[in-house]
Formats: sequence, C-alpha cells, structure tokens
Amino acid sequence: MRRILPLALLFGVVGASTARAQGTLSTQGLGYPPGQLSTPAVSMGGAIGEVDPFSPLNPAALGLMTSPIVYFQAEPEYRQLKSGTRQFRSSVTRFPVFLGGMPLGEKWWIALSASTLLDRTWETSTRDTQFVSNDTLPGTLTDRSEGSISDVRFAVAYAPAGWLRVGLAGHAFSGRDVLRTTRIFDDSTVFSGIIQQSTLSFGGNAVSVGAQTVWPRIGTIGVTYRHGGTLRVYNGDTVLGAGSVPDHFGVSVAYLGLRGATIAARAAKDKWSDTQGITTSGNISDSWDMGIGADITGPRFGGSPVAFRVGGRWRTLPFSITNESVKERTVSGGVGFPFASGRVELHLGLLRASRSSANISEGAWTISTGFGIRP
Repeated sequence: MRRILPLALLFGVVGASTARAQGTLSTQGLGYPPGQLSTPAVSMGGAIGEVDPFSPLNPAALGLMTSPIVYFQAEPEYRQLKSGTRQFRSSVTRFPVFLGGMPLGEKWWIALSASTLLDRTWETSTRDTQFVSNDTLPGTLTDRSEGSISDVRFAVAYAPAGWLRVGLAGHAFSGRDVLRTTRIFDDSTVFSGIIQQSTLSFGGNAVSVGAQTVWPRIGTIGVTYRHGGTLRVYNGDTVLGAGSVPDHFGVSVAYLGLRGATIAARAAKDKWSDTQGITTSGNISDSWDMGIGADITGPRFGGSPVAFRVGGRWRTLPFSITNESVKERTVSGGVGFPFASGRVELHLGLLRASRSSANISEGAWTISTGFGIRP
C-alpha cells in the first residue's frame, strides 16, 4: 500500500527558497528587474533609457517619434550559478517591452505600452535524500516559479517649444506568481510524490512625469520621475500584504556633436524599499543604475544606415538572500538594421552580465531582439 509522507515534511520542502534551491541569484524576492529598456537602450548599457521613445520610462521621449510605430521585444537569458563547488544552469525567455505610439499633429504624441517591472520565472531540479522513521527516501526535488509584475502605461507628450518636450503617464501594475514544488521518489510504487502549488497576484498604480530638451547636432537631456501608488499582493480575494510601487528617478544625457555618432550616459535610482510589506524574503536594497554607451552609424543597408552599439552598465539588484546586496555588471553590444525604406526596424543586442553576492556568483548571456513596424 502506498504511503503519503507527513505534512510537516511537505512544509519543509516548500520553505526551501534559497539561491541554491532556485538555481539563480538574480530572481530572489519579488524577482529580477529587466529595467524596462528597449533593445537599442540595453545594447548601449541603458545609457539612452530616459531619451529613448521605445523604452517606457520617460513619457516626454515620445516626442522623438516622427510617425506611428509598433515595437515589441524578446529576450532569452541563459544563466549559470556558482555556489562553492556546485553549479546550476537555468534559462528563461522574457518579452519585456511592447509599445505602440503615434504623433498627433506636430506637438502631441500618445503611446500605450506594456513592460516587465519584475520577472520571477525559474525552475531547478536537485537530487536529495529524505529520512522518515526507518526509511531512506532518495528522489528528485523540483522547484518552479512562473510569474512577473507588468507595467501597463498610457503616456502623452507635448512640445511647448521646438527644443522642449514634456510628458505625463498613468501606470497600472498587475501580475501573478505561480509557485510549484514537486518531490518524486525513486521508489514511486511505495511512496507517493508530493506536489504543492500556490498562486499569488499583484495590483498597483503609479504616475510619472518627464521632460526632454533637444538641441539638434548638439545633444539631448531627458529627466523623468515616477511616483508609486499602493501595490498589493493577493491570494484569491484575500489581501496578504501592501506596499508601494517603487519610486523611480532617472537622467540621461546624450552628446550628438560627433557626426554619425551618439555618446550617452545615464543615472537612475529605484526605491525598491517601497515594496516592503509585500515580501518577507531576504533583504531589499534601493538601487542605482548607471550606464554609458555609444551608437555609431555604419554602412548603408537597403538605403538606410546600419547602427552599431556598445555599452557598459553597473547596478545593484533589489533583492538578496544575505545582508550583502547583489551587484550586477554588464557589457553589451548590438546592431540595428532598417528595412523597407525605414518602415521596418530590426535591433539585435548581446549582453554578458556578472552578478555576485557573498560567496555566490552568477553569469548570464542575454540575446535581445527588438522589432519595430511603421504602418
């Protein structure tokens, strides 16, 4: 007759949510923040984030759109975690940005976007042995999380002067996280496997404002501020906790004085401690996100020039399992191809990230692909 393991053992299994159990360092707490950056922006180390119309950060940057456009993006990431002598490999595919926008006359622009604020998708399987009474039970433990929090933004930009754009946006944040733990014993004819699943959902709101100055052939500066409203976590209809959407402040400066080249730098701060109250996992750090990058015009392809991009990025991730924050350093590069006389754009980026905290390190390769269509 098959025997079911005691319920106490089940709770012990579900409670094991360390970096080793997850096989990843970057998705602790509420998850990993991709940064809400487009492929051109991440290829340049995020440097143009606050002056990029495809990155749903600064609503004033919509003023750089010259025609209606639909833009979407995919980013598979391949990670390797090292903890002592043990190594864990995992991968995830994200779709971090979708945006549709258009100018309304010469002074107004609107856009609707959906982007990933936090991603908590991972899966790992490990071999272990449980000891219950006089039984020795070898088996496989699989932990899986599928979840994210998305930012749906409606933004409006206005140009009160030829050199100035201002913007305003409303944000609705929503998402869910499905947690599943499965233990399968080698001797499944005697001992039943254990499966436990729970689903959490999230809801919140925010408002953002921005400004951008533009001096052709000289440079541009973009500044944005997002003020977060209440962010709640639910189990069904029950509110489990409440915090706030993290406040965001960012500045990008781009120099356009070199013919065929753009050199940019960015500094941004996210107040992740505002989420205190909806997670009790580990530590929360307010983070700075710094980046530099360049975009250089190359040879012409299909009648339009190809763009070559390179960048570097340094930031602190918001969630960690120890008192030491997770530091991330990224080097990146990419290209941009125009097609159909500029009506179609293909952007490709390759990122190499190194993350570390205490004696745990993680390396990751990310391939970013952005596709824009002008109807």
